[in-house]
Amino acid sequence: MTRIPAVTGLTQQRRGFRDYFTAHIPGSSLHPDPPPLKTTSVNRDGVNDRATTTVRIPLKTAKHHFGATRARGTRPYNEDNYQAGVIDIPPFSRLREDAEDEKAAPGQGPAVFYFSVFDGHGGDAASLFLKDYLHLYIEETSKLMNPNAEPRAAEAIAAESWDVEETDAQAEQRQKRVDMQVSLVNAWKDTVGGYFRRFKPDFGGVRGCGFTSGDGGVEAVLTYAFLKADLDFITNTRPWFLPPPPPAPPPEAPPANPPTEETVNHKPKGGSTATAVLLATSSAKPFWHPGQTSTLITAHLGDTRALLCRVSDGLASPLTTNHHPGSPSESARLRRYATAFVSDAFGEERFGILANTRSLGDVNQKRLGVTAEPELTVKELAPNEFSFVVLVSDGISAVLGDQEIVDVVKECATPEQASKRLVEFVDEVGDVGDNATALVVRLGGWEKRIEGGEGAQGTKQLRDWRRSEAADRGGRGRRM
Repeated sequence: MTRIPAVTGLTQQRRGFRDYFTAHIPGSSLHPDPPPLKTTSVNRDGVNDRATTTVRIPLKTAKHHFGATRARGTRPYNEDNYQAGVIDIPPFSRLREDAEDEKAAPGQGPAVFYFSVFDGHGGDAASLFLKDYLHLYIEETSKLMNPNAEPRAAEAIAAESWDVEETDAQAEQRQKRVDMQVSLVNAWKDTVGGYFRRFKPDFGGVRGCGFTSGDGGVEAVLTYAFLKADLDFITNTRPWFLPPPPPAPPPEAPPANPPTEETVNHKPKGGSTATAVLLATSSAKPFWHPGQTSTLITAHLGDTRALLCRVSDGLASPLTTNHHPGSPSESARLRRYATAFVSDAFGEERFGILANTRSLGDVNQKRLGVTAEPELTVKELAPNEFSFVVLVSDGISAVLGDQEIVDVVKECATPEQASKRLVEFVDEVGDVGDNATALVVRLGGWEKRIEGGEGAQGTKQLRDWRRSEAADRGGRGRRM
């Protein structure tokens, strides 16, 4: 499939998604590991303030706050991709009661950070499509469903009742949202059929998850965006929010070879799993600030993984489950198509020819029930409750257990170092050579990451054993 170029002009014109953000932060947070030099800055009231400064932080190169590493292993090319930045949707965190008392620089406030990993198969077309456009699908869907959405205070959300009477404007907007959802489901029925003839996705329906009462919640936005992106991809449809392409010049001569059925009825090849983490802060403080409270939503397809590390006991807290044929929830969802379950030569259960039952793309398996309806999880993060969140492709999670992954991260000084160490360790001890991608995001409890439980020692013996086994096999080199 021809890759549609990312339209940076669209993003710049309305600001929208960006890979940096500005923050009014303590000077000690600029370089957390070495002792910071004292600097003098002027706050928004024009008063000298030696403790704070306003900075623009480029997320993808801020090694103290975020790290990402990709490797292709022994595969001929890398089908993994990732994305990170600030997404332009209304913050869905539950604002703290004292949030109004916190002074922020002009134009600043709660924000939504977006971190995602995509594991392509059968080519990188699907993972590249998701990298370039999934965040835009989320942004544009949010604008359609919630054109006037505003974040609300926690007490307003808590006081909301399901029997609150809607205004006429809210009822009209709710009906527009319902019409969008019905139209999308009908398009799946007409285009794909099979499993999708009885497809009834859960669009959430939770009122007020950070949006004004009566509008679509962030769950509905995410579900619609994933399903719409998948439908556009498998039908080779240009995303509706992109400007029309320039007209193609007339051909100078007829093609040398007549068009084949494959070029006339072009279908995109391959597919991709996906895990997207949206982290909504509750105030203008950055997401790694020890006093920050946040709401984290994970939208997930397939067997990429997202994990939190708890400060209290040092244990991994999974945010995702693998969408494999052997999963009880997935086998129950697909029980009407049980004949499609087979085992490969290694004894692993597959659905048709795929190891995953949810993904974007994989057009030839859609009728059987391979869906892009994301599994959503919501988690409230209290101050200092978690030290970091890590996202990995199955090139890492197929080799290391959840606790091993977080213990490797604990031993590192920065998220950047941690993402590299994860990929290097899998290279050292793994024997498959799959593409491997790791993203590590610092949270408020980062400085306490080795204090809870057994610190980083809980899986040390297991990791040492893996190294010994790998040495006995003679090792294997990985190409980055």
